[in-house]
Formats: sequence, structure tokens, C-alpha cells
Amino acid sequence: MTSTTNKTLLATFILLSSAVNAAQITVKGGIEAGYIKADYHQPWLNSWQEEGVGILRYNDDDKLMLTQAAIEISGDLISNVNFDLVANYNPDGEKNIGLTEAYFTYSPLNPGLKHQVKFGMFYPQMSLENTATGWTSPYTYSFSAINSWIAEEQRTLGAQWSITRSGRKHNSPHSFTALASIFKANDGLGSLLVWRGWAQHNRQTFYNEAVVFSDYFSQQDIPINTPNFVEPFIETDSKWGYYVGGHWRYLKQTDVRVYYYDNRGDPEAIEKNRQYAWKTQYYSVAMLHKFTSNFRLLAQYLAGDTGMGSQEAGVFTDISSWYVMFNYKLGSHRFSLRHDQFKVKETDQNRQDPNDSDGDSLTLAWQYQLDKNWNVGAEFINSTSNNENRTLWESRAAEHRQKQYMAIVQYKF
Repeated sequence: MTSTTNKTLLATFILLSSAVNAAQITVKGGIEAGYIKADYHQPWLNSWQEEGVGILRYNDDDKLMLTQAAIEISGDLISNVNFDLVANYNPDGEKNIGLTEAYFTYSPLNPGLKHQVKFGMFYPQMSLENTATGWTSPYTYSFSAINSWIAEEQRTLGAQWSITRSGRKHNSPHSFTALASIFKANDGLGSLLVWRGWAQHNRQTFYNEAVVFSDYFSQQDIPINTPNFVEPFIETDSKWGYYVGGHWRYLKQTDVRVYYYDNRGDPEAIEKNRQYAWKTQYYSVAMLHKFTSNFRLLAQYLAGDTGMGSQEAGVFTDISSWYVMFNYKLGSHRFSLRHDQFKVKETDQNRQDPNDSDGDSLTLAWQYQLDKNWNVGAEFINSTSNNENRTLWESRAAEHRQKQYMAIVQYKF
């Protein structure tokens, strides 16, 4: 971790702490618990967090558990400046409690175009799926493959500037936003996709947390000298990354978001623990369309490439994924159906480290809103994945199907 990154976050937290007594504070959050059942009958298909080669979060056993919790604190510091701080609880992984976002927003009042500057640690605004408190989804309990990856490996540690032309202010049905960001400390981005493959879950990686995956390297004839974990939010090569994006909204009916992201990583840069910087770039297109007030369609497509090391001894791949989701509200009931497809295609010359993978999944979710705070629901995921590197173990096949059942109770405040 570079001193620049540490100083930036330290300054953020000091300012937030000093403002608590003076600011007008808003506190939101949620607690989620439920019964979880996973079905795949092979112990080595356990979660990557336990060094398995599966792509679902929970292992093949039945359990009642607290699945996650989040708290989001926001408030005004001074005129036109506010802060947001988000902390989460996860029952699994290296850490159980930590920060997932912490940032300032400066929004000056302008009669024409609206300018906004964000500074700190935050998610890019490319998702139309994860729009609820604590970057959760109001539609399903588990995220799409795309946003599962964003949750575990990506955060902006830097600044973002956006300019919005409001349709309402200009007597137009169309609203437009253009934005740009520069950042550091996202050099681990790509590790999990290349070795584990795409996954589906709702776990958000904390700041200063490592994510473990299966030790594929121990099975290679000529092992890659790198750890079987990734610290996603560290600065390895001292280079600035950037992304640019555009939003278009038609009335309150249609939203489209287009982004291009490039962390400008140096694939030869390396940490003392042998974690490399990854050169990762991609574009993302997300869309939401409301057919009626109760029926809507969401979709997203992401494609790009990532790599580290050299072509001969390192890892380079193309990455892609998309999903389509239908959501329907009937009174207090909400029904969601999502189909995901995902793929990693190897482009390097290193035959000792196979990285091709592909798969698809179907997610069905139902939620019932008991009152303004409580909801209950259920979710089913049927996922098939074909990961070539599973065959590094002689007794294992590349293709497997995994199923996950969840019965959930949520309390939101």
C-alpha cells in the first residue's frame, strides 16, 4: 500500500470523524439472515474463500446464518459538501467487518449544468442493478456475475467529476450526464476472474482485505510464483488509472449507462509478496427500461481484457459477461428472473497455467414486503461452469453444475 493512498484515506476518515457532531446525520442500513442450502456433492467445489474451485458463495451444507449487514452514514459537512460512509458485516472471508465506501461529495448550486465532484473510496456508478442501501440490489439477494466481480475487486480510490444536463430544467424528456475519474490502488483487479473465473454472490470486499482462492499453482509443473490470494485495493506500479462514462435518461422510463475503464496497470510491477499489478481495461453498457410502473427490464454487458507478467510466463485473457433480468411487482410481491452468461478466454502463451472458463446461470427470486422495514423472500440459483484449470487436479472435471437455495429475512432501517 502506498503512503499516498494511506494518507488520502486517513484524511478522509479524520474529516468525517471531526464532522460527526456538527453535521446533520442520516443513518440507513439493513440486516439479512436466512436458511442457506447449496447442492453440488463435491467438497472441492466449495467456495473460493475456503480454497475450493466453486463459483457460488456457500458450501454444500444446510445452515441458518446471518448472511450480511450494512450501515450507511451520510451527512452535510458544510454548504454543498456532504459525506458518505458505508460499513458492512460478512460472516465469511478474511475479515468480518470493514469499510466498503467512504467519500466526500461537492455539489455546488448552479442555475444551468449541475457539477459534482466525489473524492475518496467509492463504486463507479455503472450498475443499474445495485442501487439499494450499501450497494445492494433491490431485485435479488445475489448479484449478477458482473456486479459480483465489481463488489469483490473494484473500487475507485480517487476523484470523479460529473456534469449533468437535467431534462427537467431544460423542458426536455432527456437528461444527460458525462463523467470522468482518476484513481489509484486498484492494481489487483483481474486476479479472481482469471484463476477462479466469474462467480455469483453478494459479498463486498472491505478496504485493506485480501481475498483467497484455490491454490492452482501448487498443481502446475512450472508454478507461477504468486500467492493464491489477491489484495484488490493496493497500489503497486504508482500509475494513475482512469475511467470515463456517460448516462442517458428518458423521463423516468429508460436509463442507459456506458463506461470505459482502464487501470493502466504495469503487468511487470510486483509487490514483495509476489502479487503482480494487473493491466485491466474494459467497457460496460447497462440499461434499465420500465414497460409499466410494475414491470421492468435490466441488462448489462461488460467486455475487456486483463493480464500480468509476460506473455510466455504470465497470464493474459479476454473477459466478458452479460445478464438480462426481468422484474415484476404485484402488490407487496416482487418477482425477478435473471440469466447470466460469462467467459474468460486465454490469450497468453503459458501452457502451464490454463485459464479458459465459461458458464451460465439462472436466478429466480421472490420478495414480499411485510411493512416499510421488513421483507421475506427466497432465491434459487442454477449455475453451470466449465473451468479448465480444475483439471490440474487429476481427479477433477472441468464442467460442473452448482445449485443454491436461500430463504431470507431482511430488516431495513
